[in-house]
Amino acid sequence: MQNVQYLSVLVHEQAKRYGEKTVMTYRDYEKNEWLPISWNEFSDTVKKVSDALLALGVKVQENIATFSQNKPECLFVAFGAYGIRSVTVPFYATSSEAQISYMINDADIRYVFVGEQYQYDTAFRVLSLCPSMQKLIIFDRSVKKNQQDNVSIYFDEFLALGEGTSYEAEKEARMEKFDPDELADILYTSGTTGVSKGVMLTHRMYYDALIANDAVLSLSEKDVALDFLPFTHVFERAWSYLILTEGAQLAVNLRPTEVTQSLREVRPSCMCVVP
Repeated sequence: MQNVQYLSVLVHEQAKRYGEKTVMTYRDYEKNEWLPISWNEFSDTVKKVSDALLALGVKVQENIATFSQNKPECLFVAFGAYGIRSVTVPFYATSSEAQISYMINDADIRYVFVGEQYQYDTAFRVLSLCPSMQKLIIFDRSVKKNQQDNVSIYFDEFLALGEGTSYEAEKEARMEKFDPDELADILYTSGTTGVSKGVMLTHRMYYDALIANDAVLSLSEKDVALDFLPFTHVFERAWSYLILTEGAQLAVNLRPTEVTQSLREVRPSCMCVVP
């Protein structure tokens, strides 16, 4: 781990090493089974996210939000954003209208990625309260859009925005000016004790933390970690990045209340669970 641009290149460098090896699994509730995602698929989707964000005109260090429960798409968006030097701002999936409208306005957010019906409905209702917000991008295709909605698109439609144009030169130009003290994320506190505060995390902070934890924790490619804290939480987010760093496998848990059932279903040979 010798590249301070680490988060910007992590997924792609690991894909070169591991290829079709499974990096993540997630539970498909319609099929009632855990489905795999390979490193190659992860890398390819992250590249498409970066291209689509550039097609939307996302600027260097511009804030984009994810308002979702834990889904693979949350990680696709985060690493796609890192690849073009923009900033991800994850919201807790249970946040209220008042909470997300405050955060959207405070961080001057134009684009919000939403997970399921609750997050979509909540975000759509605050559109008129958030002058900066231009578009909702919906992860779950089963979400029913409001009849008056003419600004939202689904995630597959978002990915298609970057097709047909090469953004490699733009991405390379941005990374040539990369500063490790730039923001990677802004993580807002839950707001249970007052107005949410935005905690600013830089690329260097993640990089140094990953090096320090790699030196003292015994993780390997044989390990599997089941998340049950939200990716919005700094502990789960950083832990998941460490799992990816070690080439281990991440089991993405959509419904935290079902963590015990998920533990039985995943059944890895070696389980590392975030407490």
